[in-house]
Amino acid sequence: MTHTDTYIAFMMDHAAGNHPESFAVAGDLHISLSERGAETAHLWSMIGGVMLERSDPILADPAQQSSRTGRARWSGLSVDEVLSQSSGDLSWRRGFSGVQYASAGTPGTKFMKLEPGQSAPMHGHGGLEATVVLSGRFTDGYGTYSRGDLVLGEPGMRHKPAAVGDESC
Repeated sequence: MTHTDTYIAFMMDHAAGNHPESFAVAGDLHISLSERGAETAHLWSMIGGVMLERSDPILADPAQQSSRTGRARWSGLSVDEVLSQSSGDLSWRRGFSGVQYASAGTPGTKFMKLEPGQSAPMHGHGGLEATVVLSGRFTDGYGTYSRGDLVLGEPGMRHKPAAVGDESC
């Protein structure tokens, strides 16, 4: 479901620190759990460094830039703490669709769980949706995704996520 241009734009915005906290969580988890994510983040960091070296010194001055900081920390949690939380005892609630949800402790984010063989109903989204697989695998009609994969659902796209294999996703 992730189109190349959408992925490139998402990761470029992530490297620039332009994401809201919920997308920053997805980007950081993808980078931490995926070789592709780590390589893409490294590439955008190098490109950003070159651009800063060639920019106007006023623009490169950290005092002139946004005060937004804290890559890999959101709402006081690190990537490792989020992963630990996801495998712990969460307070799961079943939504109308049958999918289980739990709070991830960051505004705009949640843990979702599909049991083996379970699927969510066919649906679409009005805005960009970012999903990172923390465990297990799922398919959605566009591909099959496993640990570390970043799945970007573009506005207007419809999908039907379903767990694949013997492990909860």
